[in-house]
Amino acid sequence: MNLRYASTILLSTLAVSLALAAQDSLPLAHHISANVPVQPSPSARALSAERPLVSAPKRLLVSPSGHDWQLQATLPGTIIHDMTFTSPSVGYAVAEGGQVWKTTNGGQAWSEVFNLGYPYYFYGVSALTADDIVVSGFYDSSTFYSLIRWSQDGGTTWSDDIVLPTTGWAQRVRFPNSNDGLIMDLVGDSAGNLAQYTTDGGATASNWTNVVDNTDGGWFGLQFSELANLHTRASGINFCSSGNNGEKWSCGPSVDSVFDGPVFFLNDTDGWVGGGEISPNVEGWAHVTINGGKTWSARTLDGPWPIREILFLTPKVGWAAGGNLYTNVGGIYFSANGGQTWSVDVTTNAEMDACAEQPLSSGYRIWCAGYDGSLAGYIYSLELK
Repeated sequence: MNLRYASTILLSTLAVSLALAAQDSLPLAHHISANVPVQPSPSARALSAERPLVSAPKRLLVSPSGHDWQLQATLPGTIIHDMTFTSPSVGYAVAEGGQVWKTTNGGQAWSEVFNLGYPYYFYGVSALTADDIVVSGFYDSSTFYSLIRWSQDGGTTWSDDIVLPTTGWAQRVRFPNSNDGLIMDLVGDSAGNLAQYTTDGGATASNWTNVVDNTDGGWFGLQFSELANLHTRASGINFCSSGNNGEKWSCGPSVDSVFDGPVFFLNDTDGWVGGGEISPNVEGWAHVTINGGKTWSARTLDGPWPIREILFLTPKVGWAAGGNLYTNVGGIYFSANGGQTWSVDVTTNAEMDACAEQPLSSGYRIWCAGYDGSLAGYIYSLELK
């Protein structure tokens, strides 16, 4: 695989990094979180930052509990970045190359319902109803633009491109209700990173409003958190929050001293951030808050692969998934105490990028998906009684 990364974004302020390094008498290192997209493109980027080189104390993992995760599908040439389920049976997964996959039997079998091919890159999918599905991503050729596409018949047919900013790379799209939606962009313009929000369903481009969400730039994880009350959090170089579906943002330093990645809040009190790097080390970490982000723990997890996705069912029970496709490491950690300690639940040797859940009559069904260095997609499932 010939990955040619044509440019690198240093999504930090070097002067600030130098000041921090001088203050702490620590050398700077060039930390890389991920390369985006995975498949080569004319304007591919390395998500990176200049940060002091800190040897953090390793948090030892507790003995594995080992839930019975099942590998449900192996999809060659499928770089899965997001998934959603409308019921315990029906779900969708999206991938680079403009791919949309669907299951109608809880993930036992998947069929490709849409394939635009490159240079389309799908990074997000959200279901408003069983029929109304929206995917988000970008088109990246000699020029690029953010886009969404809608299906109103459960993935059978799809709209044409609905073009959002021509300077953006749309990542995930989320709709906490049928009217309010939010899309986070990986890149933006000279003012900073962009986001798009809608208050009337987002059916057309005119229904979306562009805002600058982060003047320093740098979302280092696909996962942002949006609650039913429209309170939103995202992180990377900065940790940012919004109380109104992304219309206005307040930003501060990242939770981790290097940078953050995925963010998950179960409510306005209990939250988690993950993160990780693939250079100079392959490493992943997690932090916990129990007061809505007023204060955060130190690293409660410092393991051998970056954390890309977090999912908690209760304030105590949850998972952190991730990996690195370039070294074929990855898997899913489990916590039974709110992220204070973690165990390896399953080792997948793949970069796990997305998780979803659906309640059952008794318990939950959970899915996590990722991909490896051969660009094969993998979907795992767990039934928790």
